[in-house]
Amino acid sequence: MTSTAASVSSGPRRRPRDRKRQILTAARDLFVQKGYPNVSMALIAEQVGITAGALYRHFENKAVLLERVIEDSFSWLDVPIGHVDYDSAVEEVIALVIDRPYLSDLWTHETRYLPEEKRSDLRRRMRTWNESLTPALRGRRPDLDPGQMELLVWSVQSMISCIGRQALHSPVAERVPAVRAGLRALTSAELVPTGAVVDRRPRRLLPNSMRERLLLAAFEQFSERGFQDTSMASLGAAVDVTGPNLYSYFESKADLLRAVLDRGTHALWLGLDHALATSTDPAEAISKLTRSYVAMARHWASSVEDPRGQYNLEEPVRAFQREYIAEWVTLLVQARPEMSPRRARLRVQLGLFLVADLYSNPRLTRIETFQENVAALVLAILFDRSATDTP
Repeated sequence: MTSTAASVSSGPRRRPRDRKRQILTAARDLFVQKGYPNVSMALIAEQVGITAGALYRHFENKAVLLERVIEDSFSWLDVPIGHVDYDSAVEEVIALVIDRPYLSDLWTHETRYLPEEKRSDLRRRMRTWNESLTPALRGRRPDLDPGQMELLVWSVQSMISCIGRQALHSPVAERVPAVRAGLRALTSAELVPTGAVVDRRPRRLLPNSMRERLLLAAFEQFSERGFQDTSMASLGAAVDVTGPNLYSYFESKADLLRAVLDRGTHALWLGLDHALATSTDPAEAISKLTRSYVAMARHWASSVEDPRGQYNLEEPVRAFQREYIAEWVTLLVQARPEMSPRRARLRVQLGLFLVADLYSNPRLTRIETFQENVAALVLAILFDRSATDTP
């Protein structure tokens, strides 16, 4: 070894200039893959190849790191859509998100761990960015009232998110053409005029069974807060049961979730059976099935997407989901023989994710015509004939 080489190797190691970028990328990928609560600073440091101490010199704690990851990932929200032609706007948005497949899962699953003021600001920025789509949508649908337009704007956002959604197990080469077709189909939906705002009133009557009361409370809180952010204490408080008495009905929160999903499973199959029994052809059955699903999906839709197993869904529940979606696919292929089962399945998934996303927006769900118009949007996606059956 030459003296020059020796002096270089024995000198102080320089910190890579892009170390912060490496940390942010590693943290983002781990949050998406495992979920924020399941990722430690030590794991992030290991992923980057540095010590935990070195990581803390860049970011003082995991919460600060999450805030930086979210801010970095959604910095584009401050740049409005530049096109007023809808098809051009669609291509602009697809180009924006196609290289950011992590956006949907960060928004859906990880932003809930931000401080409330940060979440509020992020939602405000998203609403502003969504509004920049309005001129392009207005050019395509000048007939829509403000409430219909708001619903359509959020539907467009949901469709865009499917480009990177983990739960959609299809290659990008297939999902991008399907999303593009879905974005066009949404603008053809026949929507009814926006109705009045309906205040949610507490139930006046409850079942006598305390087990049933707990199930009702779980339906409400799991759908509003998510499984992770619901506690057994909050469920017990909702029905005035505390301490050991609470666990005499359900051994754990996971046990209660299984009961909720089991109840939802039976309800959805009953809706499917009714649609089949009262229809004269597959298209009519799909229409009835869609309306049945939308009516019940307030409690069920959040479990359609569970990419990391955060709801601890067991194999029987997953098997039900596969069977249930297969029934939709069979009906759609029967109604649209020119469509392949693979393409039909992707369209069904886009429609069901749309329902889940729209139900997560309380501004929309308070409108009395919400369910009718959501069903119309889903049917527009399923029956759109503008796209061919190949990417």
